[in-house]
Amino acid sequence: MKKKYYILLAFLCVVILFQSNGVFAQQARLITIESVIVDENGNPIENAEIFSGGAFTKTDADGKFTLLIEPGSKLIVEAKGYEDASVTIDEARNKTNISLKSAQFLYGSDEMVDMAFRKVHEGNVVGAYSNVNGDKVNAYDNTIWAGDVLTGRTLGMLGSNSIRGIGIGINVADATGSGLFSGNALFIVDGLPRDIESLRLSEIEDITVLKDVNSAILYGSAAVNGVILITTKRGKAYKKQSDFSANYGISTPRALPKFLNSADYMTYYNLARTNDGQAETFSEEQIENYRSGNEYRYPDVDYYSDEYLKSFKSYFDLNGQFSGGNDVARYYSNVGWYSAGGLLDFGEGANARNNVFNVRGNVDLQVNDWIKTSVDGVSLFGNNRSQRGNYWSSASSIRPHLYTPLLPIDLIDPENSLLNARKNDVNGEYLIGGNSNYITTPFGDGYAGGVYERIFRKFSFNNRVDFDLKAITQGLSFHTNISFDYFTAYNQTVYNQYSVYEPTWAEDEDIIVNLRQHGTDNRPGTQAVGNAMFRRRFGFYGLFSYDRIFNNVHHVSGSLLGYGSNFKETNDFQGVKQAHIGLQVNYVYDKKYMVDFSSNYANSVKLPEGNRGGFSPSLGLAWMMSKEDFMASADNIDYLKLRLSGGILNSDLPIGGFFYYDNRYGGSGSYNWYEATRSRGGVTSNWSDNPNLGFAKRNELTFGFEGLFFDKFLGVEANVFYEKYSDLVTRPNTIYPSFYTPYIPYENFEADEYKGIEAGIDLNKSFGDLNLVIGVNMLYVTSERLIVDEVYSNDYQYRQGHPRDATFGLEAVGLFEDQADIDNSPIQAFGAVQPGDIKYKDQNGDGIVDGNDEVYLRRWQAPLSGGVDIKLSYKNLTLYVLGEGRSGSETFMEGNYYWVDGNDKYSEVVLGSWTPETKNTATFPRLSAEADNNNFRRSSYWLYNNDYFSIRKIQLTYKVPQVIASTLFMKNLDVFVDASDVYQFAKNREIRDLRVGGEPYYRTFSLGLKANF
Repeated sequence: MKKKYYILLAFLCVVILFQSNGVFAQQARLITIESVIVDENGNPIENAEIFSGGAFTKTDADGKFTLLIEPGSKLIVEAKGYEDASVTIDEARNKTNISLKSAQFLYGSDEMVDMAFRKVHEGNVVGAYSNVNGDKVNAYDNTIWAGDVLTGRTLGMLGSNSIRGIGIGINVADATGSGLFSGNALFIVDGLPRDIESLRLSEIEDITVLKDVNSAILYGSAAVNGVILITTKRGKAYKKQSDFSANYGISTPRALPKFLNSADYMTYYNLARTNDGQAETFSEEQIENYRSGNEYRYPDVDYYSDEYLKSFKSYFDLNGQFSGGNDVARYYSNVGWYSAGGLLDFGEGANARNNVFNVRGNVDLQVNDWIKTSVDGVSLFGNNRSQRGNYWSSASSIRPHLYTPLLPIDLIDPENSLLNARKNDVNGEYLIGGNSNYITTPFGDGYAGGVYERIFRKFSFNNRVDFDLKAITQGLSFHTNISFDYFTAYNQTVYNQYSVYEPTWAEDEDIIVNLRQHGTDNRPGTQAVGNAMFRRRFGFYGLFSYDRIFNNVHHVSGSLLGYGSNFKETNDFQGVKQAHIGLQVNYVYDKKYMVDFSSNYANSVKLPEGNRGGFSPSLGLAWMMSKEDFMASADNIDYLKLRLSGGILNSDLPIGGFFYYDNRYGGSGSYNWYEATRSRGGVTSNWSDNPNLGFAKRNELTFGFEGLFFDKFLGVEANVFYEKYSDLVTRPNTIYPSFYTPYIPYENFEADEYKGIEAGIDLNKSFGDLNLVIGVNMLYVTSERLIVDEVYSNDYQYRQGHPRDATFGLEAVGLFEDQADIDNSPIQAFGAVQPGDIKYKDQNGDGIVDGNDEVYLRRWQAPLSGGVDIKLSYKNLTLYVLGEGRSGSETFMEGNYYWVDGNDKYSEVVLGSWTPETKNTATFPRLSAEADNNNFRRSSYWLYNNDYFSIRKIQLTYKVPQVIASTLFMKNLDVFVDASDVYQFAKNREIRDLRVGGEPYYRTFSLGLKANF
């Protein structure tokens, strides 16, 4: 731990020395500028910010400032509510003061919003969107990764990648898509599609979520589930800036699985055998020995104890940002190092480390008066080192009594030949234990098995060229963008062979009198490389853009776009190809009435020739109601806009493969006819052709409003939306006779719909030095399956009319009380039942409980979700709290932790198992030492309420006074403490906090600082 502190301290010292040396070196040649910043009426402007290269200051209450700047540089002046100004040294010297113009904001806001292929004034936006500014969030929330920033704080988002909780996607098991578009939004980074793993929040200027068809349609077929636009930071002319952050944190498990110890396991296993009518396996003497005897002779291995796990794992994060430039060239760079340890506390597991290094460089060049270009490059290097094997999987499945992990050498007969010939031990004190069934163990893997490393690399490149064509006509421009991304990963493993030793103990004392060796000891030291994979993405577009205002009344803008992208990954021979042209026309009249027509014409290689093109139109309307004369007397309404949008977006993403439109023949088989009394062998058909196969469609209508009230104290936004996903592709077996099954083609057949509302409220109020900002957002969405390819014997089995995320299963009506209860109940077709087994309802009354009795049980996706964020500031202190919750879904208790039978490891849930004595209080069915097909299947017995509200983030930030920061050559210095995933309020919190078979869920605490130079 001390080593990590030294790293942080050294990092800060280097930063301070670097900055201070630069300051001292420049002192001799700096020029002093003194002036006053005023508005158009000559009134002084307080807290205006003045930049020049790396120099920075603010105006006082009288608008005065003094700044040392380099010869030949410019002053950049920024003040909220005013237009930015650029002033030369001569102008600053010759003027008594510097005057700023009041910003003439169209709608009372100075924000520009990133929309599809353009920036738009906030009030001009017609479609439904949400926006997150990276720097504003990072000022009070030390979230490191971009993928974690949207959950809970963004209106309309369900989690981090689902917009409104709706969407369609391809089969995740299909090699052509690999889950890339499985209902998730399309991420666009700096204009083109990209993955966002290991993208830092500190790199991001802005995030915009495009929620409706009208705002997303220019991205074509891939935008069917909405789009998340991410714009990274860029340098600003004459505004040199360096930002550094460092933080150290620890993560503690929120919960760990609880399994029975050896003695209790044996007791309950005997009970399971008795329930099955079989003899007990373990004697009372054995059980007592395992309860209180020698721990090496009678092992009781608790894989989750502090003997093998640390109480916490640690991490540190270092990040530096550098930006600046002039009128000709500007730059931004981001360099980061994230390093996290592991929870295991033995062998190579104790040295586990996940290191991620990132480097970004964004450069903008003004080639001449009408051409500028941008070049972006990103490199990512990762190395995740750990022990071999999967400790967490073994910990959840290996029973506690099966072997002794480590055998003390001092308990072994010193004359034993194997002991003296050993080539491997642990610290000279232990041999690695095992037996013929466990010749490799989690502990052997950790101490002697070698090292496993997952190494990954990512390289990204962007090049944009912008042409200002105002020489042809005012407002015309042309833009190009090309991107290339390559991600590769592979395993690098040192495979060591090791022996395990099975002891033979003396009958009358706890001494090992003999050893049996399993395996051999061999440490070749060579590295094996395998499990390599790659992802490659290429994208480009060319765009003509027009934006012009006539007579200060008619604002006309538009775009004509050509766009293409290609994604390939390992074992994917076809790739995911996207190509389309787009057209967007926007008109604003007198800053009040807005209309936007956006469309695309997409091409799909998944569809038959002659049917590969699809036109997708959308229309958006907006009315700036607060600009009307009749609203002039409404003093409490600062801003009010109504909007309506609708559109149809064609997509080929739900088409899971290629050539679905063509005849496909498979292996050998036989054809049957004449009521299956005749057959002929030969090559069989998989499906027949369909020359009319077409796109799936997203049909959408959204109505909403947004407003600011009571001098911007209250902000409200709400949208009501209807989405219909139609022409979904499937092979509709139900409309063809059964003998035609091999010839059934793929068709546009199924349909689903979603309805919902999203609403957000923001409150902003100051009381002297105290400022309070509260944001609340809510999403409610429900779905219904409209057309489904299905045929069932009973009405209650049909999925049509139920939610898209519905799960069907058996309705449990309790546990069988006795044999008489079984005899008087319908037959259950899943195997012989006994008292204590789960009893199911016979829905159709045919006397047999089977698959025909499955009914609608639950929704797995919560229909109601939302978040709340609170920022409370007092002078230099800021407290930030983020909460997120969901309601209305249920989840099954399943997996071997809950579904315990046969030789499974017993968790604490079996303590409530049924016996004749506990039949009125049992919380778990009858235990069985055999495979149980009756009890362990999806039914209402295993459902639990999954509602929760989670405190995702708490952070306290202290802004060090300027006078102290300046002595350290800093413009600003912030110190913060934070906690993530602090606590969740849930009826079933213990279940939700638990993760079995994998590394546990964590809550994290950290301490850090941010410095600005």
